[in-house]
Amino acid sequence: MNNIIKEGVNSLFFIDIYDFSKKILPYKHRKKSNYLNIMKKLKIIFWVLSLATLLSSHPHVWIEYRINPVFSDVGLEGLQVEWSFDEMFSWEIMMDYTENQNCNISETENKIIEKEAFNYLSESNYFANFHLNGEKKTITIITDFQAEKKDDILIYHFFIPWKVEATSKMNNLEISFFDETIFCEIIPKKDGMTIIQNDNILIKSSMVNKITYNLNFIKVNNEVE
Repeated sequence: MNNIIKEGVNSLFFIDIYDFSKKILPYKHRKKSNYLNIMKKLKIIFWVLSLATLLSSHPHVWIEYRINPVFSDVGLEGLQVEWSFDEMFSWEIMMDYTENQNCNISETENKIIEKEAFNYLSESNYFANFHLNGEKKTITIITDFQAEKKDDILIYHFFIPWKVEATSKMNNLEISFFDETIFCEIIPKKDGMTIIQNDNILIKSSMVNKITYNLNFIKVNNEVE
């Protein structure tokens, strides 16, 4: 990545400007001036700014998630979600919103965390990148939010209601969490999805890629002829 930056700076910023200026500056002025030193300094400044831009797009918060689809005999009822944060972010939230970092999160503290450190994510659709049969899902309701401290890790538990009736036609869901700003990196845990089978519904899951689950379900015909 550093080589790419250096090559880009050399070709786009330093060499191009230098070659262009040779055409407009008389040779005797170029030779006597400190033009090359100026260009080298500008080159360094531009390289630093380019590096800063890359760093600004680097993840600052890491989340590992687990997601469990909840089914009834009718179909999908919603998704039970668990987010586990990195130690640094966990420490910051615990310091900001709890009185005693060594104790469990109280009901009052939980409500404050939900209000000030979770609800604003509605603007980003809670990082949810969900699709049902190719159509993107907009999250409008979150229920049962609970923040938990486990060892030094902060965990968010919450439920996303999402009713999808199981029919004789296969339903296809693609499920992942993704932060378009790259501020958060969100990846599934090794056991990132747990399926509890239903006698009336055939449910299958698989990984599309390293961050996306594919969930298929169809109603089973249990009628006896």
